[in-house]
Amino acid sequence: MLKLHQLQNLLSPILAPISKGYSAVMSRRAEKYVQGEYERFRPECPCVSVGNIGSGGSGKTPLADWLLKWAEREGLLTVLLTRGYGAKPAQLPYLVNRLSPVHEAGDEPLMLANGNPEAKIVVDPVRKRSGAWATQEFQPELMLLDDGFQHMAVERDLDFVLLTPDDFTTGWDKVIPRGTWRESQLALQRADVFFVKSGLQTFNQMRPLIEQKLARFGKPVFQFELKAKGLKLLGTGEQLGFGSEKYLLFAGIGKPEILHEDAKKYMGRAPEEFIIFKDHHSYTAQDMELIRRKAAAAGAKRIVCTPKDAVKLTKLGCEEFYVIDLEVEFKETVFFDDIEEVPFDKWWNKQRLIDAFNK
Repeated sequence: MLKLHQLQNLLSPILAPISKGYSAVMSRRAEKYVQGEYERFRPECPCVSVGNIGSGGSGKTPLADWLLKWAEREGLLTVLLTRGYGAKPAQLPYLVNRLSPVHEAGDEPLMLANGNPEAKIVVDPVRKRSGAWATQEFQPELMLLDDGFQHMAVERDLDFVLLTPDDFTTGWDKVIPRGTWRESQLALQRADVFFVKSGLQTFNQMRPLIEQKLARFGKPVFQFELKAKGLKLLGTGEQLGFGSEKYLLFAGIGKPEILHEDAKKYMGRAPEEFIIFKDHHSYTAQDMELIRRKAAAAGAKRIVCTPKDAVKLTKLGCEEFYVIDLEVEFKETVFFDDIEEVPFDKWWNKQRLIDAFNK
């Protein structure tokens, strides 16, 4: 069976006119927001959008998590507004906490709430409504927009746009349905900061291509990747090393092939079995039975998943499963001016934040 990208390449001549029309619609929509033809909500505090040009797998949630943790260290009360993909909240807007049912909160909002108890994670597909509500309820000092690049109904001070290596090669400027991009490359003019989720070696190999594609925008480009610190036992949270045991890996995330390659590096070996579920999959007892059965058949001593999967397993009796304990790491940078190139975490300090918002 043909994979989606193979099918898109095969049908590219047919899909290209549709993509061109879709790009034109999205471009006109953006113009209407800029020109004030559509109503927008203006937060009373600094607002940062974390979004992407494509779909899935670019690291928006880990980067939002890093920003929430930075804000807590700085003593800033922060609200994160999210659509909450797949969430079915009891009311809107919906304030997520660690006890929220995953089907109400959504997997990623619940994961962010669990990791950042001081922050206010608010689910609502109408973010100008949730933004106004959160402003009245909490008077935040910082507001984050999750997946906000195309969600222009909330004004922002900074647009963070995330890209993957594929976006610079086979995926460049291929708009839905011809590719995964939600807008054409012209939309990148709205970006204030670019991020590339990739390994260090890949980023450095791609540096000439990154410079070729993004130099015209004159905005900084920061590399980041997710580094695994070890494993955590789901039932107790006990921290463990990776060990050398055989393991089964499963995930319901965007771009699972990247996880598979990363897991081989973390664990020192490939998984005996890799079970892929659709992104944001709602796990069932039958899924757990399948996973355990396949692990036993493969001789896997450990069953391993991602934090995004783990938040959906708490009521399914999976205490013996292991979660990859991930953290964001910044290293390489491309600046298109004479400023000293430093990693994002050194560039992104309080003074830089204030300067950026006063631009």
